[in-house]
Amino acid sequence: MHPDTAALARPAFRVAAGARPYLLTAPSRPGTPKTARDFVRAVLGDGPLAALRDTAVLLTSEAVTRAHLRTPGSADILLRVLTAPQGLRISVHDEGPAPVPSPAPKGLRRAPVQGGPPCPPGDRDPAHGLLLISRLADDWGTTPFEGPPHTTSLWFELHTGR
Repeated sequence: MHPDTAALARPAFRVAAGARPYLLTAPSRPGTPKTARDFVRAVLGDGPLAALRDTAVLLTSEAVTRAHLRTPGSADILLRVLTAPQGLRISVHDEGPAPVPSPAPKGLRRAPVQGGPPCPPGDRDPAHGLLLISRLADDWGTTPFEGPPHTTSLWFELHTGR
């Protein structure tokens, strides 16, 4: 679902009694995506949301890798996992200077940020992770973060189907 239509088309993610938040703060370093994958894998374990684990780990890896690539090494990346009986919401906040773009509707060979340089031929498009998130998540989007100015959180939801 595209974030421009998400607010109109989706029911709110209900935080039921028993919902649990889990937080991880890590420096923006090359090993941070692995740390985030291991964290999400441990949070979901073999519990009631285990069926969502592989997809959650993949999408977390893409979101955290994207955050790492757009932030200086001195910045922190915040990963928040909220679990509830009907699914989970994962958000990744970074202190990157530009807003997170949405993927192009037909392919990804465009500038990652409007007005930015086009992607060099043969390079992985920086929005590749966003394409995976848009295809595999039940819902996703970006929200301005209440922390430092001009920062953004990328979030996605996975539902159990209940």
